[in-house]
Amino acid sequence: MNIAGKGILLLGVFVAIGVIVLSEGFNDTSDTSGSLSVVQSAEETSETTSENEEETTEEEEAVTEGTEDSESTPPAQDEPVSSSESVLHPPAEVRILVANGTDFSGAASAVRDVLISDQGYNGLPPVNATSEEVPEFSFVYYANGYELDARNVGLIINVDSANVIPMPAALPVADLSEANILVLLGSDLYPPEE
Repeated sequence: MNIAGKGILLLGVFVAIGVIVLSEGFNDTSDTSGSLSVVQSAEETSETTSENEEETTEEEEAVTEGTEDSESTPPAQDEPVSSSESVLHPPAEVRILVANGTDFSGAASAVRDVLISDQGYNGLPPVNATSEEVPEFSFVYYANGYELDARNVGLIINVDSANVIPMPAALPVADLSEANILVLLGSDLYPPEE
């Protein structure tokens, strides 16, 4: 313990003894052994207090150093949140269009039925994809603000998460019918019949 710490400890002991002596001086104390134990208790308390003061001083120095470091670097600015940020909507509010891009008849209806009956989505009537070529992979396309819903749909129907992407400019269907999510079925989910 350094000299300053000892001085603070000694000062604390004298203050505690002074308080005890003054308070005991106004009371009738016929038992001096009780006073002695109070003085010893006060000394122990002041020692504990001075140790806590030393710890507090060290903590304050550490905080001051941390504050100086943080003041030298400007605080990070929060990025503005765009209005198109995706949130998870209730399934009944999400309009899903399923397009069959495969040679398997009824594939779009089967997926649509799963999304409606099992999950509660708002399924639009299924359609066929406009492309003659069967896509190798299935895709889930989403409109602005519906990314989380599209990812959920992708998980439900087992579409690779890399194939959950924003709605393309050139749609694989004739009419989107105001759908928030477009599912294009490919040969990964419905392999060609042999």
